[in-house]
Amino acid sequence: MEDTADLPPFTSYIGNALGIAKTLNAYGLDGAAVLAEAGVDVNLAPTFDARVSVSLIHEAIIRHIDDLDPLFGLKFAKYINPINYHAFGVMLTSSTTLRAFCQRLQRYYAYVNTGDRVVFNDSCELQWSHIIPREFVCQPLEILLHESAWAATMLKMIRTVSSPSFAPRHVCFSFSEPEGYGKEFVKYFGCPIEYGTSKTALCFAEEDLDLSLPGGNAELARHSEKLVYDYLKTFTRVELVNAARMSLFELLPCGGSSLASVAASLEMEEDDLASQLTVRGTSYQQLLGGCRRELAEEYILRSDLSVNQITYMLGFSDSSNFARSFRRWTGKSPSDFRQDPHIAC
Repeated sequence: MEDTADLPPFTSYIGNALGIAKTLNAYGLDGAAVLAEAGVDVNLAPTFDARVSVSLIHEAIIRHIDDLDPLFGLKFAKYINPINYHAFGVMLTSSTTLRAFCQRLQRYYAYVNTGDRVVFNDSCELQWSHIIPREFVCQPLEILLHESAWAATMLKMIRTVSSPSFAPRHVCFSFSEPEGYGKEFVKYFGCPIEYGTSKTALCFAEEDLDLSLPGGNAELARHSEKLVYDYLKTFTRVELVNAARMSLFELLPCGGSSLASVAASLEMEEDDLASQLTVRGTSYQQLLGGCRRELAEEYILRSDLSVNQITYMLGFSDSSNFARSFRRWTGKSPSDFRQDPHIAC
């Protein structure tokens, strides 16, 4: 949890406000009225792209903080489903692996809240940070509510696409263990919980990250991601790595996936794009490999495309080269994956 003196006008997706209203109702409050007092009207029929002020949501919660308890975040997750976030929820829950789920969450979390940041690191940790107005940082219960709501909601979405009993390796919170509520937290998360740490994170076992998710659909995930990407461009600056990645998705099937063609599509010089990607910890080749893998897993399930056609569409020199790469990515040959993508070899 972070604070800032000069807070930009951060916004949150309308689905969050609707979930908060329902959670406040569970405490015997009129959730819509509480939010309306602070200037957030959830009674108006929300459009799929509606956004609300983060500061106003904080204000609404603070006004009634004495009516709430440490279970608010866990209850909030109960009222949130992937459909609350429209294309963003579909994108996440149609990811083919937990790793892909976490990577997409990191890339596009601004869709949910422009004041939040999610990082998926090499230690298999999905870390979250949230910038709140400085006038609210002395409210330890509100910090607890936001941290636990994020962790509980993300775990609920993961359980939606994996199994209802899925549990992380452990969970980290920056707040102290809530007195009298520790058992409820352990029951919900189903794993050890570390309190008073320097981070808020869901920590996963390495072996869980690349298992095929039964609800995974590579084509649906990619098309939903494009909708999320286009939506983000309407209200915030899109990160360069995401822009280059989306450009590759457009160019690869057309045979134009060189660094020069990606740079041209972004109206950048080739050397400038390469250096900017390096500064951001990646490269054109890394992005190309990732996009090829995602498209390969999507295309291989289409009966109208032969392996030779897929090889050409993804820019491989021959089908043997493609097959070797595909086996490295998935542990299966293209033909085995096509037969059943959810059974490990």
